[in-house]
Amino acid sequence: MKVSDRKIHILSESLINKIAAGEVIDRPASVVKELVENAIDAGGRHITVVIKAGGSGLIQVVDDGCGMNEEDAILSLQRHATSKIKTYRDIERIATLGFRGEALASIAAVSRMEVRTVPRGEMEGTLLTIEGGAVDQVAKTGGNPGTLIAVKNLFFNTPARRKFLRAESTEYRYILTMMNRFTLAYPEIAFTLVHETNPVFDLKPTDLQMRIGEVLGRRIADNLIPVKDENTLAPIYGFVGNFDCLRRSRNDQYLFINRRYVSDRTLGYAIASAFGERIPIGQYPLYVLFLDIDPERVDVNVHPTKNEVKFADQKMLYDLVRGAIRRALQTDSIVPQLQRFTPGGSTENLPRFQSSLQQEILDFHQTRIDFSQPDAPISAATLSPAGPMTPPATVRRDPEPAAAPAMVWQMQNKYVLAQIKSGLVVIDQHAAHERILYEKAKASFTRTEAASQQLLFPQTIDLTPQDYNYVQEILALLQKLGFLIKCFGGRTIVVEGVPVGLRIGAEEKILLELLEEYKENMETEVDIQERVAKSWACRSAIMTGDKLSTEAMTALIDQLFATQNPYFCPHGRPTIITLSTEELDKRFERA
Repeated sequence: MKVSDRKIHILSESLINKIAAGEVIDRPASVVKELVENAIDAGGRHITVVIKAGGSGLIQVVDDGCGMNEEDAILSLQRHATSKIKTYRDIERIATLGFRGEALASIAAVSRMEVRTVPRGEMEGTLLTIEGGAVDQVAKTGGNPGTLIAVKNLFFNTPARRKFLRAESTEYRYILTMMNRFTLAYPEIAFTLVHETNPVFDLKPTDLQMRIGEVLGRRIADNLIPVKDENTLAPIYGFVGNFDCLRRSRNDQYLFINRRYVSDRTLGYAIASAFGERIPIGQYPLYVLFLDIDPERVDVNVHPTKNEVKFADQKMLYDLVRGAIRRALQTDSIVPQLQRFTPGGSTENLPRFQSSLQQEILDFHQTRIDFSQPDAPISAATLSPAGPMTPPATVRRDPEPAAAPAMVWQMQNKYVLAQIKSGLVVIDQHAAHERILYEKAKASFTRTEAASQQLLFPQTIDLTPQDYNYVQEILALLQKLGFLIKCFGGRTIVVEGVPVGLRIGAEEKILLELLEEYKENMETEVDIQERVAKSWACRSAIMTGDKLSTEAMTALIDQLFATQNPYFCPHGRPTIITLSTEELDKRFERA
């Protein structure tokens, strides 16, 4: 056969490197992960990361580790060149974060890269410039001991990969998530992160609880439960958040195996199982947990990202983790205890069904239309359409005078019941108000000016770096809702005004809840306005447990039926159900 007739051929080294890079480097956050892991493995005690244009413009990582001589620096750019292992046996007991020798070669293949490295104890080092995997320059350089790696124009030679990158703000968010994992895993290391020219954080070496407060927020640090189990198989230590730290997503769940962040469904179930039914549906515990396992009993070489691992003792680890969390929760006084129920009166002489039914009827007669209760119902001012937004947090707590029975009732401070010609309407008060506020929010985004009330004393709020980034993303929309917010460097915002009707003093709580709701909807919604409108409506609407006045219930019904889609809340749940007279007749077996 002629050579020209062959269909199979050997790929070029350059193409091989680009293909291999796709397995390791899929976005800027992957570059940050590989470079920071190398910096930690090199013994760096202060690691600085600089990001520009979401990482596609520049990723620079500087450490004060051991550095490399010229020969090692050049070799480090070759595929499968590493100082971490020599034999297969070394893989089975790997104790470093990196070991495959693929990272630098993969990054260099799809970027323009500069490496400056000075060995510890030396005055002179090496400078390398690389473009698309090819070394353009090798020169001498001075500087402090350690290594600086600058990655520029990521994916410049692989446009297909570059076009699949998300918005710069989104890619930066992935990088911030990656940095949070490192800063929590290594509280004894100083980390500095700079975004564009703005310092995001400058963390000094500290203990784990202090680091959690710096990364996840001071309020979190004050509500942590320590976990410690010094068993021989896998010592466990760290913290779980108490019931004041429950989240609406799993974003703040950090599990580290031998200081390596991992995502393991089985151990995640073990932790959730330890909390049991004490966590409401749709909420998740916060935790930062570490397991120290013999490297020979855990396989980290099952996935290119090393985020997934396999355990030799999976079932035993499940039991150990679950037991450690349960013991920690039992020793914490905040865990709610099941109280013994003591009935108010004796019903021993009545059949069980009859006793229960009589009690419900008695309760109904006592509470069904008593509008003169002194426990301060929410008034109709909360629902008034006069302003662009009238959230339920603003409540007039004026007891109303006794009123005659009306054709509208509130049941269990959750549902509004109204009589109609054909029967009965039952309205979910939270879902209904959520629909009203959602449509008002969407309308406010089209207006040039928003109604705001100025705060007499502006509220300063310290956020986590991630939440500060989210606020900047949606700042223009928050202003449309009526918030007047100024962002300062780092992670501080000042609230100078709030939407008309928002209860003064509730601005921080509402903002944080809005951000939490916004993050929960992050992956399910494309339109940022849609996410903000849904988040605002959900966190600002009347809640279950809020007592409504007759006037407020009437206003709620009127405003609900004035919306474009009164039958469903923004998340798709029904707001209204009807019970027709015919249906009631059937239930009571009437002719």
